[in-house]
Amino acid sequence: MSFLSLFALSLAFALSGCTAIQRTAHMYSNEAPQPLSFQYKDGGSSTYYSFVVGDASQSDTMVFFYGATGCPSWRSVMPGYVSGLTVNARIFVLNKRFVPDRSTGLFDCGHEFHLANNPNQWVADYSEFIAAQISSVASKPKNVVLVGVSEGALPATEVAGLSPAITHLAIIGSGGYSMRKSLATLRQRGAIQFDVNSGWEKITADPRSIEKDWYGNPYRWWTDIMDIDPINNLLKLNIPVLVGIGERDQSVPVESVHFLETKFKEADKDNLIAHIYPGADHRLNANGVSYRNDFFAELGRLIRPTHNISVKRDAPQAARPLP
Repeated sequence: MSFLSLFALSLAFALSGCTAIQRTAHMYSNEAPQPLSFQYKDGGSSTYYSFVVGDASQSDTMVFFYGATGCPSWRSVMPGYVSGLTVNARIFVLNKRFVPDRSTGLFDCGHEFHLANNPNQWVADYSEFIAAQISSVASKPKNVVLVGVSEGALPATEVAGLSPAITHLAIIGSGGYSMRKSLATLRQRGAIQFDVNSGWEKITADPRSIEKDWYGNPYRWWTDIMDIDPINNLLKLNIPVLVGIGERDQSVPVESVHFLETKFKEADKDNLIAHIYPGADHRLNANGVSYRNDFFAELGRLIRPTHNISVKRDAPQAARPLP
């Protein structure tokens, strides 16, 4: 397998520290959450999962996840992924459009998936889903938390700035760099060997292609995300922002979090909490030890002292099991 393919897989499997075999086995086990279907206003749909952490009768927190790079289903890692979270919460986990319940993400994601796999669609879908779930409950939640993993940090950050209902943002495996700057930094310190500039020349020759791919993703995906700068959206937030990254992350450089910390200090903002986990990779794993539970335990500590917020309510969206 080429280095490019390995890098792409590391992004796609940022969801968990488990092996592909373990994730696949989990999807077919009784521990995996049951799929539900969310219908968007435009007629499209996504598979999602919902379950409770802690005491359901005492839950005053909603936590929302959205898909990471590629097309793996969240079913493969939930509910164990949030085992470190120690608050009473209802968890909502939304797959991207055209990601089936038991998709491993190992094979071609399909033409329809690639057409819908773009930042504008991510933000629109995530926003609509969150608003629908919040409006469907009788009592407004005290806390509404967005969790962005790897690529998922982009839509989570933007949606957090668009909705006054959001009280916390948590990010795993992402920082303050654009994709271009991340790749340049990784190449500079020898973490990647390929020439980003020559790859970009190929992409710009056919920027909207979903048939041609580089680095395991279509040219269109690269065109859409290469130069998205997350800093402005992050600096606009006045809610707690928790960021966790591995010291030895080979997909997103740890320097991107140092840069983020510097920008927050320059802006005289104190709502960023950044954790760099020693020796850990993109999944927050280090020498067989996962720091993900530590990350979610810290998120739980941040959530506990907050107060009521104002939530805008729309028409409730009913969930229905998939056939």
